[in-house]
Amino acid sequence: MLPRMAAAGWTRAMRLVVALAVLAPAVACAQGGPAALTEATVVEREGALEVWVRLTRTARYQAELMDGPFRLVLDFDDTLYRWTSKPVPITLDPVRALRGSQFRAGVARLVIELRRKVAYTIEQDREGLRIVLARDTPASAGAPRRPAAAAAPAAPPSLPTTPLVYGIVMLDDEAHAYIFDPSVRQVRRYKVGDTIGDAVVETIAERHVILKTPTGRLELRVDDRKPDAPRR
Repeated sequence: MLPRMAAAGWTRAMRLVVALAVLAPAVACAQGGPAALTEATVVEREGALEVWVRLTRTARYQAELMDGPFRLVLDFDDTLYRWTSKPVPITLDPVRALRGSQFRAGVARLVIELRRKVAYTIEQDREGLRIVLARDTPASAGAPRRPAAAAAPAAPPSLPTTPLVYGIVMLDDEAHAYIFDPSVRQVRRYKVGDTIGDAVVETIAERHVILKTPTGRLELRVDDRKPDAPRR
């Protein structure tokens, strides 16, 4: 009887070892695999336009401002491209469109097509990059300008207390709206059918969004005078 029990225990142990051997490469791959570029978001601010690039983890990158036509090209090393495969037209100056691709194996490329030469800065945060493009004055140089280390931090803008539409774009032939959700204090991308708080996105038009709420329908319009977008 004891030999049989010992044999059964040894069999279960061997099965566990085999299972762990199979799972170990997958876990290692997930922890040490490449980053992924999953989204690019355009947000208006006073005197500037921001492009938020979302990455699954920090990645090395190179940025270059090119002409003929003007465009800002960013290449991310050891990164997979997981965003839309079609150019996204933008009607907000100075950006004309956003597009990207898997430029080559291990390198994801994002291109910000511009209407003119502009000054820009690039800031890194835990969710990716924030590319700030000046709207008022042309750039005198193409290199990124970073804030001085001794500069005093700007006071945080007051956040709106109701949902606010920051932009509407077409992605893969479907309308998406970038809406500030006061419950999570973030701007996120929504499509028809998505929920925002206790409301559901019912309609996304060229310049407005309609939410279906428990108390009725609420229309949100794209407002050029909206306050600065909160940082992520």
